[in-house]
Amino acid sequence: MYEGIRSPAIHVPKSMTDLLSATSRFPNAIYWAGGTYIMSRHDYYPTKDSNDIISLNEIPDLKRINRTDRYLEIGSMVTISQLLQIGKQVLPDPLTQTLQALGTRIIRNQATIGGSLCTGDLRLAISGTLAVLRTEIEIKKLDAPRSDSRWITTGKLYDRSGALTLDKHEMITRVRIGFDREDFSIFLSAGNPMYNPQESVNLALVCSYNQSVITNFRFCFTMPTGGFHQFQDIEVLARGTMLPFSPNHIARLAKMLGEAIDNSHVTVSLLQKERAKRFFEVALHQLNTQSLIER
Repeated sequence: MYEGIRSPAIHVPKSMTDLLSATSRFPNAIYWAGGTYIMSRHDYYPTKDSNDIISLNEIPDLKRINRTDRYLEIGSMVTISQLLQIGKQVLPDPLTQTLQALGTRIIRNQATIGGSLCTGDLRLAISGTLAVLRTEIEIKKLDAPRSDSRWITTGKLYDRSGALTLDKHEMITRVRIGFDREDFSIFLSAGNPMYNPQESVNLALVCSYNQSVITNFRFCFTMPTGGFHQFQDIEVLARGTMLPFSPNHIARLAKMLGEAIDNSHVTVSLLQKERAKRFFEVALHQLNTQSLIER
């Protein structure tokens, strides 16, 4: 039945040095984090060209969690459950909500933060939330003579279509989350990204204001197969606005959002577009409510 099919060889480096060596010896191998995404693909195994696997599970550097006065630094092999155990006092509220919505407890026990950011053809909510929070990502290049690294913001990991922009032998090693908090934050999600990716929509939005004047406003929509959407024109337009937004202003911004999604040239279903607009309106109305209560 499976004639001509070979089982993948599994390599288990114990350090970053071992990982560099394994990458040079097996350049076509797949980096394996928690495996929850790879194993869910219908065509992963068995296949005739089943690539070897480099497991990252035994590398201590990728499992460390460090805290300083300014930020929380998390290794890419820290699981979602381990991250949630850090507590609400440390993690921003929208990130906690996003992590809790990411699969079942069994999945969260296995899925890693690095693996969740590097899913190939499926963009998960965590990427949008971390982008809105201006999280920084350390990228290591593993096929260079030495292990070169660079730091980028989460938003630069993807293009507008949601495609991962990392090179083949680049890998996320650390995620750095700052302790700055905005005055308002919200996370909204609809649909199951695994079962109905053409219907699922996620919104993360944060806002700061001073004496009812918006000083900072950031948001990101993620749709599993419909892209990674940050619209700086709308963000800039919202800054400097006096709260509360008028109903006409909210309707105008929602209309601009719909037009921006249309102009992104990314395949988005009509349901996703409508959900995105309504999520945006809900977020702005809740922002209004909070600003009025605080007066």
